[in-house]
Amino acid sequence: MIDGLMNKPRVAVPLVLRRLRSKLDEWREAQKNYNRIWREQCDKNHAKWQQSQAATFRQVDGRQMRTKTLLNEADTAAEEVSLSHHCTVVVNC
Repeated sequence: MIDGLMNKPRVAVPLVLRRLRSKLDEWREAQKNYNRIWREQCDKNHAKWQQSQAATFRQVDGRQMRTKTLLNEADTAAEEVSLSHHCTVVVNC
């Protein structure tokens, strides 16, 4: 092939270009197929990830929405507000 390019480029170049174009078409077709396969695989993995995250979210959300936890947060917020109000009153005096 290389000898043909050196000795008779007028004949060899069109042949080489035709082969390169056919290979390019093959690679593009293969890439389309692989992209479809990769997309399906990514979608499966994403669905699995979401399912595992949902279980964790439900556990954490269940803990955070308990009456005891909500009351503790409300008490803490009230103490912070009263402390900040008390500190501003003391500073202004």
